[in-house]
Amino acid sequence: MDLEARAFVKRNGALWPSDEAADEYLAAIPDGREVLVRANRPRSVPHHRWFFALLRKVVRASDRWADEEDLLDDLKDATGHVHPGRVNPLTGQPRRQTKSINFASMGEDKFRRFRDRCIYVLCRTLGYDPLVLMEEVDATQRESMRHEADQNRRCA
Repeated sequence: MDLEARAFVKRNGALWPSDEAADEYLAAIPDGREVLVRANRPRSVPHHRWFFALLRKVVRASDRWADEEDLLDDLKDATGHVHPGRVNPLTGQPRRQTKSINFASMGEDKFRRFRDRCIYVLCRTLGYDPLVLMEEVDATQRESMRHEADQNRRCA
């Protein structure tokens, strides 16, 4: 979490402070003063779970990857989500080191673009229809959420 960030919510085409820290931040800006704003939507946990459910589905349907992490590394490489121009100083050979997709390094908008590129690569490479694949993952996630809700009701 960026400790200097302030949370705002969009209402009727304007940004409004969503907590006391954001309200104080906004109050400190003089009226009429122009400011530069960089918006970053926080990552969605359900969207993150959906993506890993997609990876799990592909791994189970294929014998190409040992687990979701192996597939994720290959997808990062295939989509160009790598550090550019790295050379192993010991061998002089180029190497591709994948970048992180953790919550701190990638907001929701950037993650959605990454996910879309991954789906494109998977569909092109494996011959899956992206809409069918996404519907299957959605169905799996709905079932998982129902099961989780049932578990929570039993524990309550």
